[in-house]
Amino acid sequence: INDYYGDQSIILLAVMTGAIMPAARLAGKLRMPLRMDFVHATRYAGQTEGGELYFRVPPRLDMHDTDVLIVDDIYDVGLTLELIEHYCLAGGARSVNSAVLVRKIHGRQTAGRVPRFIGLDVPDKYVFGCGMDAYEHWRHLGEIRALETTP
Repeated sequence: INDYYGDQSIILLAVMTGAIMPAARLAGKLRMPLRMDFVHATRYAGQTEGGELYFRVPPRLDMHDTDVLIVDDIYDVGLTLELIEHYCLAGGARSVNSAVLVRKIHGRQTAGRVPRFIGLDVPDKYVFGCGMDAYEHWRHLGEIRALETTP
């Protein structure tokens, strides 16, 4: 990310609530000037499967003629990121890229483009920790875990 943006100013847009920890850790490693904001959009609402997108809080910063880096916890099929990306572009962003902590590897069709920056790939299991939750718990864990499956 530092190589990609160089000294170009960006808006780091964290997707709440899962991206709290990844965005904070990432921001501490970035060298370019940045402004931080957040958006609260979710498809999970405390469940383990995504549903309809719920846009709770839009970003507060003006994105006109800026470069935006959306930071999210997980890329599954990409519907949440796609909506947020379109919102930023409609707000006049010059460019929009995304960085995710994890990308789920599966055979389902994805929406939009794949994030430019991916921390690690995980199998198609429900994962939590490092900002991601299981039933609204365990975001604070310093490692990523998967829910056990029942036979």
